[in-house]
Amino acid sequence: MSRLAVTALAIALIPSSQAAEPESRLHSLVRQHAAGMNFPEILAKDGTSYRKVVIKEVTAASVRFTHTEGESTLPATECPVLWADLFGFSGGTGEPAKPVTTVQAGNHAARSIAVIEGDHSNGTGFFCRAEGRTYLYTAAHVLSGNARLQVKLRNGTVVRKFGMLEAAEGADLVRLPVEEEISEALDIAPETGLAKVGEEVLASGNAAGTGTVGFEKGKVLGVGPTSIEIDAEVIQGNSGGPILDGRSGRALGVVTHLTAAREDRWAKDTRFSEVRRFGCRLDREWEWKKIPIEAFLKEGRAVLAIQDQSELMMAALQPSQWKSEVFRRLSSNPLSRDITALDTWIEEQRTGGQKFSETDRKKRFRGVLESARHRSRSQMTAFNHDGFTWFHRDAADKEIRNRAEIDKVYELSMMDLR
Repeated sequence: MSRLAVTALAIALIPSSQAAEPESRLHSLVRQHAAGMNFPEILAKDGTSYRKVVIKEVTAASVRFTHTEGESTLPATECPVLWADLFGFSGGTGEPAKPVTTVQAGNHAARSIAVIEGDHSNGTGFFCRAEGRTYLYTAAHVLSGNARLQVKLRNGTVVRKFGMLEAAEGADLVRLPVEEEISEALDIAPETGLAKVGEEVLASGNAAGTGTVGFEKGKVLGVGPTSIEIDAEVIQGNSGGPILDGRSGRALGVVTHLTAAREDRWAKDTRFSEVRRFGCRLDREWEWKKIPIEAFLKEGRAVLAIQDQSELMMAALQPSQWKSEVFRRLSSNPLSRDITALDTWIEEQRTGGQKFSETDRKKRFRGVLESARHRSRSQMTAFNHDGFTWFHRDAADKEIRNRAEIDKVYELSMMDLR
């Protein structure tokens, strides 16, 4: 380990009471030996981004450095949080570091956000620096179920080169290492836990799947082990977008899901009677499972096939639903064809002047349900999700339980039709 690395580590380990002392000897030592340190990109407090930064000189009041556009000097109060911590600027100036405003954070984030378009669903992703490289972060469900995907920057540039997908164990969260040059990327929140109730946040994404990037201000309403609740008014399409810390501009979380408003008496006149919005935390450590993206998408399609069949089976039990969207969407499915044929026969009986036989109708309907139940059992027997990533394993477990309940309903329905 280099002398500078040892010094920086020592700063991180000293007690907070000592770290807060002005002009600590360790901070002073780091400043003296900072020349030559390099950073892929830094974001000043005024929102200005500098790329390929190489430090030339650090004093107690400023940092002089070179970058792709030339040479600049930032006063201590305008330096990013990382530099403030490393060089002890909050102690050296006697003032706390100036926070990034949500407007500044939003300007930077807009250049780091990607619109994700699939053949099954659309959503949002964003580029973020972590562990020494740049990743595309998004919610797992944004990718799941798609066979084809396209990742576009706000200026229309398509990003094509990614490494092996990494799926978080225990969360609706994935990331892909980027293997081409990305001009802008966010900093990720430290894993020590930054999310706090009441803190300002800025959430962004491809709202409503329109292909445009928007921003919503809000606050943190709740913090859990894996998720945070916010009141920024994100909607469908924002999924996978960043939740930015209002002070530092760092990526604090990933927009994941909404829950419907509760209508019970216990929720009346509380915030629980309204739609609630959640994100997956990035300010904590995750265990990542690496998998080729094609394999991840295949998992999603396998789960989607189970979901589609379950939806179709439930609709088949309700004659009022026989002309609904699910039958049109899954028109080639054997159950869809059987129900369509039965519906056509019933209509012909009613309009053809023939005497309608209720017994015959029940017999035909029972045969349709019996065939569907047989196919359902065959489908579930062949469905093996043991090796899936956590997000798809969790979804598959829920679908297996749901299908078991549907099969029970089919058995009861067939008994009633005898």
